[in-house]
Amino acid sequence: MNRIMVLLAVAWAGLPAGAQKVHVDFDHACNFFSYQTYRWAPSAPGQDMNQLMQERVTGFIEEALAARRLKRVDKAGDLLVSYKISTEELPQYTTFSDGTGPGWGWGWGSSVSVTTVQPILLGTLVVDITDARQKRLVFQGVATTTVSAKPQHNTKKLASAVRKIFEKYPPR
Repeated sequence: MNRIMVLLAVAWAGLPAGAQKVHVDFDHACNFFSYQTYRWAPSAPGQDMNQLMQERVTGFIEEALAARRLKRVDKAGDLLVSYKISTEELPQYTTFSDGTGPGWGWGWGSSVSVTTVQPILLGTLVVDITDARQKRLVFQGVATTTVSAKPQHNTKKLASAVRKIFEKYPPR
């Protein structure tokens, strides 16, 4: 019984469900403090989410930019902001064993192991910030996490992803 509990704990710890990974990259020669305005770049085709979630992500990004004293404009602007969300289905393998016997090695006993495959949906949010005049990427944030079947969980995950990306903007 103890082995089963240990295996379940190890399997649970290995689940990527709670692990949200965020990475940023930026132009190290860029003076981010010279930017004061931004506008939205045309959206990329093929977004893997509905209009409600797109509006939420846009709102989260706009809040983060406003907190950094960037003002949204409809024309011109110092920066172009865009984002893309994609999803990918990956297999997740879980093995359970019910080994019995006196211990490891050459002892007597038996064991049955069962491996199951569960598909998990992995979502990736990419936020690109481009210098509008020079037409070059100056900042990119990428967040990856599992996608839930519940929209309210995905909304919280997206809000957290945007917050974590913009914690590193402007780079210092």
